[in-house]
Amino acid sequence: WHKVRRDNHKEVERRRRETINEGINELAKIVPGCEKNKGSILQRAVQFITQLKENEAQNIEKWTLEKLLTEQAIAELSASCDKLKAELERLAEEKEGWKKMARRRAGDGDGGDGGDGEAEADVADDGSSAAE
Repeated sequence: WHKVRRDNHKEVERRRRETINEGINELAKIVPGCEKNKGSILQRAVQFITQLKENEAQNIEKWTLEKLLTEQAIAELSASCDKLKAELERLAEEKEGWKKMARRRAGDGDGGDGGDGEAEADVADDGSSAAE
């Protein structure tokens, strides 16, 4: 009975060691610059993981700053775009006002155009005059 129990314990312990060794060998494959002994593999794995975590923190900080700057740039460009749209609308209204005034003056036909026989031209969007 003791021999069976002892043999069973040996087998369990052997499987546990194999599992640990397989894990250490997997670490050695993915961690750069590892030596062959288990202690140095584990130490190098700790260094590598620490370095990765530091890099991740730096990247998160960098990306957060870039995101903030990008959002600010988008806000500034949107505000500029809105200003330009408002200016465009104002200029379009001003243009319509000038066109109406030119049509009224051209339509008066009272010769009050300075005596040279030419009415002020109603200039269309394509640059042609209304008289054409």
